[in-house]
Amino acid sequence: MENLEVNLSSLAVISRHVDKSHNQISQYLSKQIWSQQDRQSILECLAQLLLEKDYTLLIARHVRPLILDLLERNAERVQAGGQINHDLHERLCVALSRLLGISPDAQAFAARYFSSTPPVFQRLFFTSEQSSAVQYGPRRMKLRELMAATLRFLQSDCAKFRRLWDWSPCVSQLLTSDVMVRGSTAQCLALVCHMTDNQKAIFLRKVLTNDEILHMKMKALEESQQMEAEKALVLTNKRSVMWHQEVAQKFTRGQVVSEDLSQNVVAVCGVVLPRMVPRKAGQVKPTNLVLVESTCQNLRRLALAVASHKPVLLEGPIGCGKTALVEFMAAITGHMKGADILKVQLGDQTDSKMLLGMYRCTDIPGKFLWQPGTLTQAVSKGLWILLEDIDHAPLDVISVLLPLMENKKLMIPGREDCIDVASGFQFFATRRMYCSGGNWHKPQNSHAALLDKYWTKLQMGNMTQVEMKKVLVHKYPMLTVVSDRLLDIYCQLTGERHSELDTNTMQTSTEQQDKPDDKITSLEGRALSMRDLLKWCERISENFDSSSSATAQRVFLEALDCFSAMLSLPASRLRMAEIIGSKLNISKEKAQHFCQLYQPGISLTELQAAVGRATLARRQAEAVQLTVQTSNQTFALTRPSAVLLEQLAVCVAKGEPVLLVGETGTGKTSTVQHLATITGGPLRRSKRRSETTVSVPPSRRKRAKSDRDLAMRVDQLSTELAEIKSLLQIRQSDASLPAAGLSFPPMLDLSAEVDVLSLAVSASHFRDEEARSSQA
Repeated sequence: MENLEVNLSSLAVISRHVDKSHNQISQYLSKQIWSQQDRQSILECLAQLLLEKDYTLLIARHVRPLILDLLERNAERVQAGGQINHDLHERLCVALSRLLGISPDAQAFAARYFSSTPPVFQRLFFTSEQSSAVQYGPRRMKLRELMAATLRFLQSDCAKFRRLWDWSPCVSQLLTSDVMVRGSTAQCLALVCHMTDNQKAIFLRKVLTNDEILHMKMKALEESQQMEAEKALVLTNKRSVMWHQEVAQKFTRGQVVSEDLSQNVVAVCGVVLPRMVPRKAGQVKPTNLVLVESTCQNLRRLALAVASHKPVLLEGPIGCGKTALVEFMAAITGHMKGADILKVQLGDQTDSKMLLGMYRCTDIPGKFLWQPGTLTQAVSKGLWILLEDIDHAPLDVISVLLPLMENKKLMIPGREDCIDVASGFQFFATRRMYCSGGNWHKPQNSHAALLDKYWTKLQMGNMTQVEMKKVLVHKYPMLTVVSDRLLDIYCQLTGERHSELDTNTMQTSTEQQDKPDDKITSLEGRALSMRDLLKWCERISENFDSSSSATAQRVFLEALDCFSAMLSLPASRLRMAEIIGSKLNISKEKAQHFCQLYQPGISLTELQAAVGRATLARRQAEAVQLTVQTSNQTFALTRPSAVLLEQLAVCVAKGEPVLLVGETGTGKTSTVQHLATITGGPLRRSKRRSETTVSVPPSRRKRAKSDRDLAMRVDQLSTELAEIKSLLQIRQSDASLPAAGLSFPPMLDLSAEVDVLSLAVSASHFRDEEARSSQA
């Protein structure tokens, strides 16, 4: 994607402060060129120095962009060979606790790290035999340092760590002779037990003397002042991170590049982020997003927001790449599976049950099962979630999101559940901006305005024409010759939105936002966007031949489908066709012909079905049946229906989703059915209404309806069976019935078990015989 370059010019400063026994960096300072092996060795030396309590803050101060990479390297060393190296584990815990206040990556790393490793005070759980078996190095951490680190973790996130660790072994440390151990342990237990300030003061006076309490407070004050100084030094450090899209050099001098980083991290436009799935050798990076200048800027801003673990709101016009940017970020950070990032399209009919969950029926009558919603799964499992069009969310959805964004807790009404946000959870949302008066405005009277103060907002604009050309040339190299003409057509239809980067012109004002943008074309229908241009290029790029005379007509017909198919007024379609034709050297008369008189032809063979310019394969197993069935079809191939059939065939050939809009009886369903008939493709119909919910699938609703119908039929047959038995009793008591002509079918045998169909036939036969007998 891009190549990171971290300037390590501060290595000389680090080398001067480190004593000679730990200084392995000085041997690389004299080299003019660093190979990849040299850079790896330098990063390993920095990772080892990070674990030294005297150099932890020094390393973090000078190589701040690489802190996450150094932590991941140490975590790999701790868990190397499938066993925990307890000496390295304790040293890493102490170093990590000192980084909590100055590095935003340390908090998230601690949550991931301690999910699979023992607590900081692990040695308190060891027996004498286990303790003697552990091999510690010459720089073994003291117990007072471990308990001080434990206190820092609790102060950073008390709710998480008080439930994560077993605190019972710490009680015995209240009787130790070390003042610092007793003081740190007492403060930890006070936080674990949720003591009030008064209770905590009484508890500390029972454990410590007044002089010892004063000594502890002085130590805490010195440490807090040191942390504040380290935070202030962030503003004074020069920017040492650079990134570019060119291929990185194998040999550098004073820089570390992206290929040198740990496999558990990834560099995104100069920002180092954790990777969910470790990078494998030769792994191909996702390239579905073309990184032009504006896209890189937006991607870097998004990476900074993700690194700070804050909810992100992406604002911009339709088709500017809001969703694509989040999906690209999820892919390069290892959230590749569909279950790792959840997407929900919000609308007026969306309710909180879809996000929170609901009880659903089971196969056992009277038993209900709780099914968590999308948001509940993301919060509890630490997944990424994207809510699209947050401005369309109703008030009950906003009321669910408010406590989540304010307190990082998800409240589920009716279940008395309060779910804390799990590690790894990331919240994204998108909001459309609308153009009015040359500026961009957010929607008016939206309930989503209640969440504005909690978002980290990322405003995106449309690409410039130069950037769009780079995108087209990169994705469709065969269209390079005609890319300028294609962009001229698109810009002529969309107006001046792509003349310059309009991110700076976005406004939050809501004045005059209801006025349409009628710069060039004031056509009814939805606004055109970049995705329409890409769909057009995707269609015409296949077998494109700029020297062929038929290419212009094919490009023109595809443009009509992509840009004017959503328009309902014929005059609007004709006007847009004339604009497109003028750029493709197609006369107005010919444009009028394609809009008013053109009717595509349909030809069927045994293996293919040609509908206009689209050719679809037919299922060979059903070819004979289709030939017979098509003669009995009543589908009338009028010009509108033939044009619609061709449009559907093109979409099917390209695998594009289609939404047919029209009044009842205009042939929407019948056209799709006819296309499925002539191609032999499977077609499943599902009737949707405004009352249709997504909580119960159609198959379950259909099965429930079938069960009710079957129960009613069984009751009806039971009644008929009772009538049959009564007639048999009448026959046995009255000998005149056979003489009257009443006969009984030989298939009925009441002594044996009969099926439902036999009972139905028998009941019908008895009714007919009884009716004829009464008439006789």
